[in-house]
Amino acid sequence: MAKADITPLTRQRALATIQVVAKAVLDGEAAVTYSELARRLGMSKVNGQGLSSYLNEAAAICAEHGLPNVACVVVSKESLDKGAPMPSEGSFSDGLYASSGLTREGVAAEQERVRAFDWRTAKTMGLDD
Repeated sequence: MAKADITPLTRQRALATIQVVAKAVLDGEAAVTYSELARRLGMSKVNGQGLSSYLNEAAAICAEHGLPNVACVVVSKESLDKGAPMPSEGSFSDGLYASSGLTREGVAAEQERVRAFDWRTAKTMGLDD
């Protein structure tokens, strides 16, 4: 999605996604499920459907600011329940990770970067608007 194609709602929800994930990580959560992200964003459909544009834009914003890719810790409930949090298979086929350069093999390392990052510093980057 080109920058010009990003709607104000997508941008707003992408920034909110970064905030939700940052808070979750600071609170010690290893990952956030799609449905939990939808709930925390206040979406009417909390099954996680329709999040890809927000996650794509959140990943782009993170890349733009030199931040770890928060989208990689938004995972399927099944993988979280198994103790191996992983984004859905669809995330790899719909271009979410292709656009950020992240491969399936690189997800675990990027998740660690997200968890190790001090998200309190993101406020100084204007991501808390």
